[in-house]
Amino acid sequence: MSDTNINGSAPEESPTNAVEQTEAVEAKPKQKTFTRRTVLAMAGCGVAGLVVGGVLASWGVTSQSIASGRIDIRHTATKMIVTDRARCSGCQRCEMMCTLKNDGRVCQNIARVRVWDNYNWGTSPDTGEGSFGDGNPGACEFTVEHCKQCADAWCMKYCPVHAIKPDEKTGARTVDPKLCIGCGMCAQACPWNMPRIDTETGVSTKCISCGRCAEQCPNGAIQFIDWEDIAQKCIDMGVVRTTTLVSA
Repeated sequence: MSDTNINGSAPEESPTNAVEQTEAVEAKPKQKTFTRRTVLAMAGCGVAGLVVGGVLASWGVTSQSIASGRIDIRHTATKMIVTDRARCSGCQRCEMMCTLKNDGRVCQNIARVRVWDNYNWGTSPDTGEGSFGDGNPGACEFTVEHCKQCADAWCMKYCPVHAIKPDEKTGARTVDPKLCIGCGMCAQACPWNMPRIDTETGVSTKCISCGRCAEQCPNGAIQFIDWEDIAQKCIDMGVVRTTTLVSA
């Protein structure tokens, strides 16, 4: 039979069906369209311009904090990674949670994030003193380091079997365990010695920018910031190149 009624027009959609379709549309996950490239294009400047313009100040990223060595920023296509050395207490929770999520066990020697001691970063933002002292020699001070996600990654360049490739979704350089032969060339090539070889699996462990370390840090020493949030801050502060609205 035809789907038209007596008057030749299509039958009206029942309220129930309309509600179901509306709920289905609302339930569909919102696709993020903001990446590093789109945000910087919208702002009309580089990351340095965002810092100078004060866009990143709410996350503790200023010209002064970077110059002092307290703040380190790195970024992938989807995230900006901010490390605040002044907030690291050396608890090593980031290392434990990193391996627990990615390796199924706590094994800090293969963690993709490192906590090092005796890094003289200066004073704490909260107390004006060092984490466990006044910053004088002998005080217990720590810093946290993670993969820099280099644009020209040496670990990827020197891998003899090309097991390290950029992830299509995140842009992070990740290891393909099926291709990795555990030779350790990535660890030797990295200036920061970040990749490590898991002696149990014989595969290199490398940061995939999952953000677990930031989620579990009790002091906020590591932050993974969505470029979408940075884009909103640019709009709020008027740091935009044109009046064109970018729809999310």
